[in-house]
Order: sequence, then structure tokens, then C-alpha cells
Amino acid sequence: MKVPYVFLIPCLAIIFLAGIGPVLQSFLLSLSEFSLSNPSQAPVGFHNYIALLSDAIFWKAIQVTLLLVFGSVFLEFVVGIFLALLITSSGQRARSVFSSIFVIPIAIAPIVTGILWSPNSVFDDLNTLLYYGLSLGAYIDTTKPFTYYSLIMISDAYIWAPLLMLVTVAIIRSIPREQYEAAEVMGASSWTKFNKITFPAIIASPAIIVTLLLRMADAFRMFEVPYAWNFWLGQDSELGASVDTVSVLMWKMFSSTLYDFPIAQITTIAIVLLIITLSLCALVLRRSSNLLD
Repeated sequence: MKVPYVFLIPCLAIIFLAGIGPVLQSFLLSLSEFSLSNPSQAPVGFHNYIALLSDAIFWKAIQVTLLLVFGSVFLEFVVGIFLALLITSSGQRARSVFSSIFVIPIAIAPIVTGILWSPNSVFDDLNTLLYYGLSLGAYIDTTKPFTYYSLIMISDAYIWAPLLMLVTVAIIRSIPREQYEAAEVMGASSWTKFNKITFPAIIASPAIIVTLLLRMADAFRMFEVPYAWNFWLGQDSELGASVDTVSVLMWKMFSSTLYDFPIAQITTIAIVLLIITLSLCALVLRRSSNLLD
């Protein structure tokens, strides 16, 4: 009976070397004062963690990251359901066209998406139309926090909503048609069928839960679009800028002349971010398990 477990050893070794090993190495670096100009790795205990947790710039980056993560993932979920309903309710020819068009954003690099949604490429022309073309005397102020946070969420949803759409389409197609036929016999409206059959099946599906968890974990690494907005807002050299996610903050610390390539401090941030990500994913998974029960 133990023989099958022997064949798991190579797989476990690869997981350790590719995943757990680097995390342990990063944790050890975070307990030192290692930098590119000071490679001694002299141990400093948990000094880096204490300094980080008392740093207002770090907590501001955490707040920005959490706002963008939950906002963008929620928007992706809503848009994904809408697109899935559009596809599943369309005819065969329209379904093929919609499916081909909607998945295009996944193939576009995030930095390109950031440029597509930038003030220079979209909102200059839109503001010109609103202010002069339609003579409304109004314009969209992209320097306001609500505006650029919303646009960053929309940019991220533009990329990843098709992924949620594909998963949701598969879930909807797996729902027994008899349920809809019974609802039609009882005179249920389209909204009632969605509210009582489709939506409960979507949120109770393990596939959508796993997809949302993966997207949440991936969204914590959000870098390209917020980094691009740093330049458009003129905050590319400012630590703790209003659009600094944790990933952007780590890059700024590494490239800034104010720091001495602080590898130890950056790995400390990475470890803390990993703990936060795993904790939130575990919380969501636990809530989801209670929902399924």
C-alpha cells in the first residue's frame, strides 16, 4: 500500500524546490540586513517586520491594494456573469461571434490595457467631446481618486472578466434544462429563473469559487496598470503615491536612489503580502464551504 506514495516523491520534491524553497529563502533574507551593496546577511531578527508594520507608507499601499483587489474581482464577477448570460441566451452564430470577441482582452498585455484606458488615449478625446462637442461644459477629472481607482478596476476587469465568463458559461450549461422547463410551466419570469436557478447554481459551484480565489491571489500582484497610472499622475518617483499597490511600492524601493537596493526589506514586504493573501483566501474558502454546506 505504500508503493503508490513513493511515486509522489518526485512531485513533492519539485513543489518544494519551486515553491516552498524560495519562500523559505526569502523568509531567511527578511531576517537579515542584506542588500546588493551589503551582502553579509547579518541577522537582525524581526527588526525588518517591526519597522515595516510601523511604516505608514506600507499600510497605505496595503489599503490601495485591498481596494483594487476586491473592487476589480467583484467587477469581474458581475461582468463575467452578464457576458455569460449574453452568450448562453444567443443563437449559435451570435454565440460564436461573442465568444471570439470577448476573450480577446485576455491575450492583451496588462500594460497595453493600461495604455488603452489611459487619460491620453481615451479621456482627452472624451472630455473634448463633452466640453466642446456637446457643449455640456463638463469633463471627467482623471486626477480625482474615485475616478482613477475606478478606471484601474475597470482596466483589470477588462482583462480578466472573460475568464470568469468562460467558467460561468460552463456552469450555466451544466444546469439541468428540466429546471428551466419546470419554471416556465409555472409561469416564472426571466428574472425569477435567474434569481432562483441560475445565480444560486453559479455561486454554489466549486469551479467559480476556485476561479475567484485564483483571481484574488493574482490581483494582489497587480503592477502594470497602477504603475502606468503613476506616470500619468506624475507620481512615478513618489513613495506612497495614491496609486501605489504593494508591488509598485516594492519596485520603487528597489529602484529609488533613497534606498540601497534593500533586498531584505523588499522580501519582508513579500512575506507579509503572502501571509495576507493566504489568510484572505482561506477566509473566503471557509465562507464558501459554509455556503455549500
